[in-house]
Amino acid sequence: MPSSVKKNTEGESKLIDITALDSINELLGSPRALYWLNFKTGFIRGLSGLIGAAVAIIIIGLLVTVFGGLPIIGHFFQSLAAAAKVN
Repeated sequence: MPSSVKKNTEGESKLIDITALDSINELLGSPRALYWLNFKTGFIRGLSGLIGAAVAIIIIGLLVTVFGGLPIIGHFFQSLAAAAKVN
């Protein structure tokens, strides 16, 4: 790699490091901005976890339905469903 390209790459990485540190300093200087960032991050993580869990439950339910139910506790759920229909 030519030395001019190497120097340019090193300069860009230093600029990126300085920019990242500057962003961190801004957040530390403004607690409100830090709280807002953490709130948005937590909200997105929670929402995506909820959506992921819902999709996993739906897929498991479909697989159980396709393969004929659960062999061990299937009878228990059938009796619960029959009791719910009677009442």
